[in-house]
Amino acid sequence: MKRIIPILFALVLAAKITLAQDQHFSQFYNSPVASNPGNTGVFNGDLRAYTLYRMQWFTVSTPYKTFTVSLDAPIFKKRMRNKDFFSAGINFSNDNQGTVKLKTNTYNATVSFTKFIGGRQKHNITLGYSIGYALKTAALGTIKWDNQWDGEQYNPAIPSGESIGGGAGYLDMSTGLVWTFTTDHLFRSALGFSFHHFTMPNNSLVGGFEKLYPKMGVQWNSNFKLSETSNTTVEPSIMVAQQGTTMLLNAGASVKYVLTEHSHYTSNQSDKALHLGLYYRLRDAMFVAFRFDYNDISAALAYDINISGLTPASHSVGSFEIMLSYRGLFGQKEAKLKSTRFMN
Repeated sequence: MKRIIPILFALVLAAKITLAQDQHFSQFYNSPVASNPGNTGVFNGDLRAYTLYRMQWFTVSTPYKTFTVSLDAPIFKKRMRNKDFFSAGINFSNDNQGTVKLKTNTYNATVSFTKFIGGRQKHNITLGYSIGYALKTAALGTIKWDNQWDGEQYNPAIPSGESIGGGAGYLDMSTGLVWTFTTDHLFRSALGFSFHHFTMPNNSLVGGFEKLYPKMGVQWNSNFKLSETSNTTVEPSIMVAQQGTTMLLNAGASVKYVLTEHSHYTSNQSDKALHLGLYYRLRDAMFVAFRFDYNDISAALAYDINISGLTPASHSVGSFEIMLSYRGLFGQKEAKLKSTRFMN
């Protein structure tokens, strides 16, 4: 009985959290397009593809699982003047929550325009827009309602009396603005502002109207190389998002160490780099992250240590994430050299 009480508390709290906010990843800095449409096409290369998988609360109940895959690229870059360019991308996400099997599939297309401001520090402003369709379903027949209690026990033969729908589909739109600037190969900064779900669509599964609250976010990513000859780069990242009454705050930093750079004269040496980071999510978790870069391919792992009110049930086990990415640099030797110094 002592073990059941914290588990029930955890499930109730988890249900409140999932209703209050969007899906999210600990590796928010490795999910740029989903975090802000203004990040579409803003990277060092010609093509970017990545996927992230997250499994959460597997020690408490049926695990919450989130999966996303994204592809984006700059377009018409060679035809534009003054280093301006358009970009386009697509993104798919699947979120599967708990024993009720609340599933949300989202299909998004993103576009952006990057304006080169110029200057010694190479300033760029990117405006992005995302439009998509979301389909939300749940196995609501598995829910045990209060009025199915017959006085002694739960009785599934008693009608629930609830108006239950099987799914909801809705059109969704988001936008974002990102300001980036780079100095002499030592410092890169990207500051973004995002506004998701600004049309406030109806996503109710039980009839009536239940709006999806808009989410406003601010994100800052930076890469600071210690010196021209150093193999070490510090990569701080901060994200703050507000949706309804819920606030999400992630902050931390990774340290990147370049093991080898590709050879300018032969093909015998490849780009290799390691990243190790420590991050904190306000009133929820601390997490460690590890990433390995090999040429155009990267793989990353992250592990959450739960420090919230769920700790009695979760035993401090939060979530596990894995990321795979590919960044194509087609014939761009200069960009490839920079890629060993900066993450994106």
